[in-house]
Formats: sequence, C-alpha cells, structure tokens
Amino acid sequence: MALLLDLLDRNTTLDSREALFNALDPRGRLPAFSPATDDFTLGFDTNAAFRLGLGGSRGTNAVDYLDARHSGPLVMPGQVLQEIWNNSLEALDPQAKRTSKALDTLKDQVSGIGQSLGESGEAVEIAVTELVSSHGDWIDPQVRSIFERTMKVFLARASVAQVPRAAFHPVAVSRHNTKTPPGFRDPAGNNGDFFVWADFLLGALRTLTSTTEAVVFVTNDSKKDWSRNGTTHPVLMAEATATLRRPFYMLSIEQFQSFASTRA
Repeated sequence: MALLLDLLDRNTTLDSREALFNALDPRGRLPAFSPATDDFTLGFDTNAAFRLGLGGSRGTNAVDYLDARHSGPLVMPGQVLQEIWNNSLEALDPQAKRTSKALDTLKDQVSGIGQSLGESGEAVEIAVTELVSSHGDWIDPQVRSIFERTMKVFLARASVAQVPRAAFHPVAVSRHNTKTPPGFRDPAGNNGDFFVWADFLLGALRTLTSTTEAVVFVTNDSKKDWSRNGTTHPVLMAEATATLRRPFYMLSIEQFQSFASTRA
C-alpha cells in the first residue's frame, strides 16, 4: 500500500521515458494482446463492467470466458462497484428515457406552432440521441438480465480492492491539478477515475503470482486522459509496469470481447 501511494504521489520517481518513446514509436509498442495461457490478472472500469455482456454473441462469449475459462485473478475496483449504482443503475437508464421523452414533447410543441428547434436545439437533439444510444438499452429487461449474469460472475470470482480514501485524496487532487492521468479531463473535484485506477493497481498487485502472465485493464473510456488513438497514456503504462512488473495491456470492451470470442 505504502509503495503504491509513494509511486502515485511521486515520492518515488516514475521514469516514463521508455513508455513515452514506445507510445510515440509504434515499433516499440507491445504486440497485440494474445497470451499463451489464460492466467492473467484482469480488471474492468465502470462502463466496461456494465456493458461486458452486451453485443450479442460476443458479449455472451465474454461473460462465458470469465465464468469458465479465465484462470487468473479478476479484480473489481471498489470505486467501480459504487459507480455502477450511482451512475448507471440509479441514474443513467431512467434519465435517458425521461430526457428522450421530454425532447419528443418539446419537438411536438414547437412543431405545433410552426417553429423548428433551431441550431442549438439540433445540438441538444444529437446529444440526447447519443445518450439514449449509450444508455437507453438498460431499460430493456432482457439487457438487465444479461447484466445480472455478469454481476453473478463478478460476485463468484472477483476480489474487491480499495485504497484508503483519506490517504489518497490529496494525491488525487494534486494529480488532477498537474494533468496527470487518468481523469484530468473531468471537472475539478471529480476524482472517480483516479480511484478506479488506484483500486485496480492495488488489487492487481495483491493477486500477482509467479505464473501471472500479464495484467489487463478493460475500459470503455476513450478520452485522452486514458488513451489516444488506441495507445495507452504512457504515464499509466509506466505506473502499471513499475507497480506490477508484468506486461500491461489496456483494452477496449470491443477488443476484450473479440479476444474472449477467440477463446470460446
């Protein structure tokens, strides 16, 4: 714990030169994730855990893979557990439905007086459409059933990890102020991404064995404070490598589903 805190707070110097060079030069990057065994440490961020089972047969294969084939540790960041409730189950799915219905009502009313929403209204319409596209499917009871199965697998297999919030909070604030990933693209005071990352590193560190082939973190976040054009932010790569001393991979949910389908 103390070693992780020192690294994240830079009481221990992080040498990210190699990670930066590899990120800039494709020839120096790790090859595509293709482990020889299924003994690797695996963790998910909130949205990736939430959407793991979606996507038809690929989603089903991904959950089946975790349930029956993956033999390494499965880490559940404590921050992810509470965000699933706070951001997803409690808020996003009903809010998406309510917002969409309100927009439809507004369009009907405006149309009734012979007006259009205008340029600003069109931007709102696009944003609402994207919101419903991303989260509206959770209104579907069948999709809820898929997620319940995913959570049963996490309940049976995952270990939960949480860093002490009071001890790590000043680190989260200083990292945000210095634009240290992850989460510097979020508003000040929103340190959830940092705690997802810190919880994951702690959990992965605690579960490593001599046979652990690699460490994999699956995220559905495409902001540049996590990755850019599919390349992991070099600071995150350097932190994971320094902490875990194993090859580290950051995959999108689509990449993990594709990988799991090849193992089905």
